Amino acid sequence: MKRRERTRSKDAAGPLFGGQLRWSWPAALGCFVLAGATGSLLRFGVLYGYPAGLQMTNVRHAHSHLMYFGWVTPALMALMATYLPKLTGRQRPKGFPAVIGITFVAALMAYGPFLLFGYRPVTVGQSQLPLSMIGASLNMVAWYGFAYLYARATRGAPRRHPLRLWDAALGFLILASLGAWGLAGSTLLGLRDPLWSLALTHLFLDLFADGWFVLALLGLAYIAFPTASPHPAARWGENLLVMGLPLTFLLSLPGGALPFGVRALAGIAGVLVACGLLANIWALWPAVRRRGARAWAIPLFFLGLKAVSELGISLPAGAAWANRMALRISYLHWLLLGFVTLGLVAAAADAWGGRATFGRRAFTAAALLLLVTLIPLTKLWPAVWSGSWALQAASWATLGPVIAASAMLVASLASGPAGRRLSLGRWRPQQAE
Repeated sequence: MKRRERTRSKDAAGPLFGGQLRWSWPAALGCFVLAGATGSLLRFGVLYGYPAGLQMTNVRHAHSHLMYFGWVTPALMALMATYLPKLTGRQRPKGFPAVIGITFVAALMAYGPFLLFGYRPVTVGQSQLPLSMIGASLNMVAWYGFAYLYARATRGAPRRHPLRLWDAALGFLILASLGAWGLAGSTLLGLRDPLWSLALTHLFLDLFADGWFVLALLGLAYIAFPTASPHPAARWGENLLVMGLPLTFLLSLPGGALPFGVRALAGIAGVLVACGLLANIWALWPAVRRRGARAWAIPLFFLGLKAVSELGISLPAGAAWANRMALRISYLHWLLLGFVTLGLVAAAADAWGGRATFGRRAFTAAALLLLVTLIPLTKLWPAVWSGSWALQAASWATLGPVIAASAMLVASLASGPAGRRLSLGRWRPQQAE
């Protein structure tokens, strides 16, 4: 028992209760509840129709963009900023709360136009304005503000493993934003090449998720389990991810539309990323197992599932098979719900304590149930067992995470906005390694 406690104290980050930034967690949960409810509307709308003239494509855009912009991104920013004093040994710049707050506001400003109009321009007076793109652009300005504050906070600090991962994560966030700027510019200029539009869309969305989300969350995982950082696989995994990620968005494009050499490079990049993810899991898993941390074990399982899938679609035959099996929706949810969302909840519990993540087990169970109900919607499921029940089950299952997150939100608000303040005297930067 004593040995178990010593191992836990060495591996666990421990509750921080960062008073300046803890408010961001219920704000992010509120965005998750709204985005999740929009996802439920997306599913039920297929069954029963959409109210008030809403369109399926627009509802999908509103759901995905609020999940990206209002849930994951500001939650990651707040957790990163909370841990920066531990990694740098210095006070963080005072602008972080304002920038994170602007990120929430900008995400909500973009939500309405995406829900009502999608990417269509809207007539305002005598002008046609792309309101959704304007809202998305405000989000990107906030991201650049966070990157600037992060650079100030870490300038000259030793580049410990979590900081290196966060450096790369923010680099991919900025690179992904170039795809969004390019997509907005091509729309404004009336350029209609579908392949270029698709390439810019995936440059944005794929690098945003696989680069910014995954690398930033891996940095949080290594803070939770600092004994994993010296593992050789951790450094190899970091290098392989940074080398492969810039080209993996090409794997989402139709294989026949790419020259053979370009598709081959994309496949090599996919193999590098898959191996990099598996290397990181290899490094983290012994520490997770020693601590008995199921809250992190489940996200790492889904990260492994994403890695194996990445390895498969790196081959043209594997990509063709995945398309035939209609696995894209499941694949996205393995990453974004299974790894990113459940990983964020685990990281929030480490940073802000159990009261901030009340009902975490119920939330995890609801998320797993939703992921299971997606399987009958694929062609992996025997056709003789299919039917309308599959879509109904998947629709009702979307309500589970929304209800669990709502309970977590209420409990987080009730536990107090400030909690206990950070004491920099108890931080010892060398613990990061």
